[in-house]
Amino acid sequence: MSTQVYDYLLQAAAEVPDGAALEFMGHPVTYGRLAENARKLASGLEAQGVPKDASVGLMLPNIPQFVEALYGSWLHQNVVVPISVLATGPELRYLIEDSKIRALFVFEMFMPQVEAGIADLPNPPQLFVVGNPGKHTAFGALTENQPLASPPKSSGSDAHLLTIYTSGTTGKPKGAVISNKNVIAQLDMTDDLFPPSPDDRGLCVLPLFHVFALNGVLNISIRHRTTVVLHPKFDVAAALNSLQNDRITVFSGVPTMYFYLLKHAGPDTKFPKLKYCVSGGSSLPVEVLHSWEDKFGAPIYEGYGLTETTVSVCCSREGARRVGSVGKPFPGVELKVVDEQHNEVPTKALGEITVRGPNIMQGYLNRPEATAEAIIDGWLQTGDIGYVDEDGFVFIVDRKKDMIIKGGYNIYPREIEEVLYQMPQIAEAAVVGVADEAKGEQVRAVISVRPGAELNQETVSEYLSQNLAKYKLPAEYRFVSELPKGPTGKILKRELRD
Repeated sequence: MSTQVYDYLLQAAAEVPDGAALEFMGHPVTYGRLAENARKLASGLEAQGVPKDASVGLMLPNIPQFVEALYGSWLHQNVVVPISVLATGPELRYLIEDSKIRALFVFEMFMPQVEAGIADLPNPPQLFVVGNPGKHTAFGALTENQPLASPPKSSGSDAHLLTIYTSGTTGKPKGAVISNKNVIAQLDMTDDLFPPSPDDRGLCVLPLFHVFALNGVLNISIRHRTTVVLHPKFDVAAALNSLQNDRITVFSGVPTMYFYLLKHAGPDTKFPKLKYCVSGGSSLPVEVLHSWEDKFGAPIYEGYGLTETTVSVCCSREGARRVGSVGKPFPGVELKVVDEQHNEVPTKALGEITVRGPNIMQGYLNRPEATAEAIIDGWLQTGDIGYVDEDGFVFIVDRKKDMIIKGGYNIYPREIEEVLYQMPQIAEAAVVGVADEAKGEQVRAVISVRPGAELNQETVSEYLSQNLAKYKLPAEYRFVSELPKGPTGKILKRELRD
């Protein structure tokens, strides 16, 4: 049988059972304990009647139970669907129906959103709750008095491991199908760039429901039997304290985090064990990079990837770094820049970045047409505009689509616009990203009100907050008599940004 991602945990538990896999709130979770709980949880899912091969959702913050549920579900041969803890009831309902989620791990705090999402569903998923379960099943009941499940005998290398949702510029989010082979290929590539040390301790403040933390921090660390210092969420003071006092050797974050950590660090703040950092999610301002390295001495290696690429396709590295570049493609990844006819363009010419490699998703769940549009002859069309220089360094210049990247979160204007258009008072609406020093970009909504109707910012904001996750809400509203349009009647978003 081919190697499975969960094998790394089982092997670590057999060989270094007392090694710390996780450290949470000052308490270590050993590889032995983590594997034991994951194996018991797999038995618990069986006992609860959760079908093998069914999708299970994880709506949990960065807590040890997330990791137990992840690996336990894989050991039970389930497809894991990581879900943003910020998802609203309507967003959650869509994911449950689209992925046919049969079980959902949820943190007690998020139960109101979940209850709203599953209300009136004809076949709601079973809920396993961390905290007060109410009428549902407590998370702990899954492992209590359960035998240790044995690894499945039949998993192939291309087993469907994860469905990770990524919004598009049109319509609803799409589920990227990530296989076991995709994840292992990505881990292999990362090894080549960043050889691990046994004493590595990675600080994880990125949300585990995102590919950056899930495959770029957690799964890499488990494969190498190193330690993830897990924080429930990004808190500047807690992160600074951890970098100073928890022997952190590696830090991964989005540009916003580096901005805030620099802003709040004292004049004498030092990170004594920090060897290097990785930045992704959006472009890192050059001045932030220089300020960080001048102050703390640890290099930041900037990378580039998408949900559809399991984590990333490019990254800077020691001895191969150029300011403003996201580095060179990983070993095994092919990258070319193409024009609108899919012809490769010359060196330094702008075009769409396309990539091919073993870490590219299998396709979009239930969406053959969207898959065919995204993957052409094996090449993923990223929708990002950039160029490659004469030495093979990749530069990302702009986005072909109108996506907004706010603090590392991808926000798609169309999704917000569709909710705005549900308000009867609104005649027209458009959403754009505008530059923001801390977050990279912020969301601006520009609205024209129907004649005779009355509408204010508070009413719009309240309506959006009922239908969208908090991070998608506009920071700024502009009310205008009419939106600017081109000769074909298309709204001119570039004017709305100015």
